[in-house]
Amino acid sequence: MKKFLAIFVSLLMVLSFAACSEKEPVSNNETTTNDNAPVVSDGEITTPLFTLKYDESVWTYYPDETASDEDRCAVTLQIPDPDDSDYYLVNVDIKANIDEPYDFREDLVYYGFNQYEYKENNEYEFTEIGGVELLKYDDGDDTLMYFNRIENAGATVVIDFDATDINDSRLSELLEGLTFTLADTGNVDGPWEWEGEPFSAEKASVSAGDFTIEAEFVPFEAPVTTFETFDHSVAAIGDKVYVLVDGELSVCHYDGTVLAFVNKIELPEDDYDRIEATDDGVLWVSGSMNDVLCIKDGNIVATYEDIDSLAIHPSGIWGVSFFVSNECEIVTFSGDTYTSTPVKFEEADTIMHLCGDENNIYVCASAADESGHKVFVYDKSGALQKTLCDAEGEGLGSVTYITQTENGYIGFDGNMRDVLVWDNDGKFIAEISDGDLFSTGYPWFCDSAVMDDESIITIMTDEREDRSATELVVFIVKGF
Repeated sequence: MKKFLAIFVSLLMVLSFAACSEKEPVSNNETTTNDNAPVVSDGEITTPLFTLKYDESVWTYYPDETASDEDRCAVTLQIPDPDDSDYYLVNVDIKANIDEPYDFREDLVYYGFNQYEYKENNEYEFTEIGGVELLKYDDGDDTLMYFNRIENAGATVVIDFDATDINDSRLSELLEGLTFTLADTGNVDGPWEWEGEPFSAEKASVSAGDFTIEAEFVPFEAPVTTFETFDHSVAAIGDKVYVLVDGELSVCHYDGTVLAFVNKIELPEDDYDRIEATDDGVLWVSGSMNDVLCIKDGNIVATYEDIDSLAIHPSGIWGVSFFVSNECEIVTFSGDTYTSTPVKFEEADTIMHLCGDENNIYVCASAADESGHKVFVYDKSGALQKTLCDAEGEGLGSVTYITQTENGYIGFDGNMRDVLVWDNDGKFIAEISDGDLFSTGYPWFCDSAVMDDESIITIMTDEREDRSATELVVFIVKGF
């Protein structure tokens, strides 16, 4: 029922924003108070980067969120629903930006185009609109989009229709009145991901109290790039390392120096974002509003419904089902079934992450007393054992993984880009910056897991220095 309600609310929000317009139209001859607004007169819109002639008896111009300067031009028009003034039949956003190419490259992938085929092999057909060649994306339902990178002008062009009928002839008629005025500046974009320099780092060590924390970079056999910063996960079983990247689960062989790709494990959905391994060699795969999967030797051996994100105990017998509320569930598994018992982590408020090890449940959350983000250490019954915070007793950034070793607690703060160390009493020992330990620029610590030798494998995303890609990078951390 909880999942049904969440989906229902989400659908209501989507429908509300997609179909309902609260923007106020203006007369085509009316002067707006926006100093950065396009010039609108007698059915013509003029900006520094494009002009548009349109039938004002069909289309209504909306001044909200428009722009008209040398680097960014955007306009919105609609065909109102004649039966309900709060809705529209068509909404179109026309944009031309002088910008870097990276958002366009992300859009290429998002809308199903291959970057290499686009750039190197000229694989795709283009449609000429307004004097420029544009790719066409059509979802077969209510979205029609034309877009492309005009490299010599350093510009990105997007025409995005949201329509009840994308075959409505009025859409193509509108495009006939569009002319782009992009100057050839001789711009050459930066390298694509296959042209860029992959990440690398030397082995490093940093003192933390009486300990020396070491980090060694472990490259993939071929670099793994992504446009998603946060939702990646890692698990280890023997010499196999499992990585969940962009919803795809890959198996890699780890020989102590390199991660070599072995194969992919097909998942029923592409929005899983969490994997963990248990002592019996089972891989647990979860994600909010998805079934929990148990995978053994590459095969799905069990499926559990109606569980949110799951932090599984190393035994595989029980785990914690959580979302964002401090009201969670202890889930106990028995064969193909499970039972659940409510547990409330009183000291926590909004949960950002939750994980566990043999003895502890770590709730990484904003504090209920509004003292900032902290790590609350609980036992299985929900009784607070310790609160982990910074040296001043104040909040942290956003801890994405934490575990206990024989020497204390070690955590990875994704927001502050620090490795954090506490002793077994919860006393703060040290914070180690990502640059000192990993030689990274501005990473996000995605996930970590304990290896058989008690070292920690940790994955993060970081943009290459040449900006050719955001790369998934892996380190082995030892010494604590």
